[in-house]
Amino acid sequence: MSFSLMPLVVSGRRVFILGLVAGYVDALSFVDLGGVFAGAMTGNTTHMGASFVQGNWPHGFLLVGALAIFFASAVLTSLARLLWLPAYGIMFMTILMVLAQAAHSSPYRYWGEFLILPALLAVQGETIAKFSGTPMPTIVITTNLLKAASGVATWMAAKLAPSRITTPLSGSILLPGLSFLSFFVGAVMAALGLAVHGSFPFLWPLPFLGLLYWDVWKTERDGRYED
Repeated sequence: MSFSLMPLVVSGRRVFILGLVAGYVDALSFVDLGGVFAGAMTGNTTHMGASFVQGNWPHGFLLVGALAIFFASAVLTSLARLLWLPAYGIMFMTILMVLAQAAHSSPYRYWGEFLILPALLAVQGETIAKFSGTPMPTIVITTNLLKAASGVATWMAAKLAPSRITTPLSGSILLPGLSFLSFFVGAVMAALGLAVHGSFPFLWPLPFLGLLYWDVWKTERDGRYED
């Protein structure tokens, strides 16, 4: 199997779908789980420390649980990616999304989502984290903003001192920016869904994940894979 850079348009559509799902799930989890993020472990760690200092032990240990679920799921997903191929991770994300919908519609909504949603975004973060040569976790927006800023600065420096600075890949600016935009759109869609009290919030992303699975599987079938 050949390891090569994906065309920018291919990486762009993958980043958009993954960012959309991450923003949507993270925003929805924050509301449904009472201040627990499914993917923003920096926020969870900050809240965990503040909760322990303030004596809010139940919430602090709840956040410990979310971090543990996320970490364990990331380890297992990374192992699976090394042994198999990313398309399996996309398939597992789809299964977890269906399970999240089942939990959302059940009497065990809170604990079901608490167990499933951090695992879902951990799977996302470990399944595909490099796009057209740019390492980029689609669930970490702070990192992607810094990557976009670094790309812009490098591009400016290359114009000012072309003999010393190499012009960066266009994807190093465009893809992190697209990740931020799609994450924001996903969060807005979650807020709109909550405002209209939608009954099936975890089902509408399934066609997007199906498209992503087909896209990734097709490139793997053709013997191309970007690690």
